[in-house]
Order: sequence, then structure tokens, then C-alpha cells
Amino acid sequence: MPVIALILSALMGWVVFWLIRFDGHEVIASYFSAAARQRRMQRARDAEVKAAVRSVTEARDGALALLIKLGSVDHAVLPAAENLIDEAARTVFGYGDKLVEHRTFAEYVARNTPSFSVLFRELVPLFDKQLAAGERKDLIDLMHKVAEAAGGMTPARREMLDEVQARLLPPKTARA
Repeated sequence: MPVIALILSALMGWVVFWLIRFDGHEVIASYFSAAARQRRMQRARDAEVKAAVRSVTEARDGALALLIKLGSVDHAVLPAAENLIDEAARTVFGYGDKLVEHRTFAEYVARNTPSFSVLFRELVPLFDKQLAAGERKDLIDLMHKVAEAAGGMTPARREMLDEVQARLLPPKTARA
């Protein structure tokens, strides 16, 4: 029994020493502070926002999500743009009979990402790793076609395409 009391008193002594000498009270205070809670909540919200786009593992799925997001900037995707996106997914991306699965996944990603910029920034490393220069150019050309089919080149769409071109194409091959 005295050994247990000795161990417990030593532990209590170290806890008091840690609280006073090693700023343990500050650690405890910051853990319970509202600011720390807010930061944790914000990090969780940010992770939740980016969770959908981070689940994309193929450049083709990412490109399809970008096309859907670009087509639905000001409104729902127009039928002409939707047909163009579906045709590109079938022929260019080679989805064929798995189009519905990939299209549904891309719509989920596009819908659950707050903006085109966030979606694109999260997909850039995937594009850098999986797309050749010619494929990047083809993607940008396809994005221009979708923008035209979705109601024309609005300032918002122009800004999006400029961002994509600036990041994916070298300066000398950027589209005018």
C-alpha cells in the first residue's frame, strides 16, 4: 500500500511540475479555448469540401468533372453542352458503356466542390502526372467547346479558362 501511495504522489508531483514549469496550464487552456475549437472546425470544413475532389484518381474523371462544372457556371448544364460532354466522355475519354457511372461520379465531384478554382487547383497535380502536353491542349480545346455550347463565353467562363490555360499550357502554346 505505501508503494502505491508513493507512485501516485510522484505522478501528482510531475503533473503539478508540468502544469507550473512546462506551461501545462497553457496547453490545457488552448485545448479548451474557443479559438482552438474554431480552427479545428474550419480545418474539418475545409477537408470536407475537398474530400470529393480528392477521391478522383483518374485524369479522365477529373476532366469530366471540370467540364461539368464549367458547363454549369451560371445555370444547370444546357442540353447542347450536356450532349457535347457525353459525346466527349464516350469517344475522347473512352468510357463507352460505363459512361453513366463515370458521369455520375463526375457530377458528384462537381456539385460538392464549392468553386471551379478549388476543383481545378485540387486536380492540377493529377493532370501534371497523368496528361501529356497534347492531351492538355485537347482538354482546353474541349473546355472552349463546352463553354460555347453552355451559353457562350461569359466573363466568368473566360476567367476559368484563362486560369486553366495559364497553369496547364506553357506560355508559348497558350491559346489566344
